[in-house]
Amino acid sequence: MGAQEEVWGLGEKAHRVLQAAAVEAYGRAGAYVIGERVMGRAEMADLEEFRVVARYLEDMGWIAEGDADYGVFVLTAQGIEEATD
Repeated sequence: MGAQEEVWGLGEKAHRVLQAAAVEAYGRAGAYVIGERVMGRAEMADLEEFRVVARYLEDMGWIAEGDADYGVFVLTAQGIEEATD
């Protein structure tokens, strides 16, 4: 079982993190956001869980340019669109 499957409610958490990132980016695609601030806004305390969710978001094309631990990343235009659906 992979790390993504181990995170209960991945889709719901991913949407919450994506929405938090969109708020941090002021709704602007291409804006860099700080993972720690996104975690706080999304009410996530577990850093490893956040990394799994961020990896999923990157795999979906909704965030990009994440550093190794997703301390900083960029929200894509597709990510903004998905966050506002």
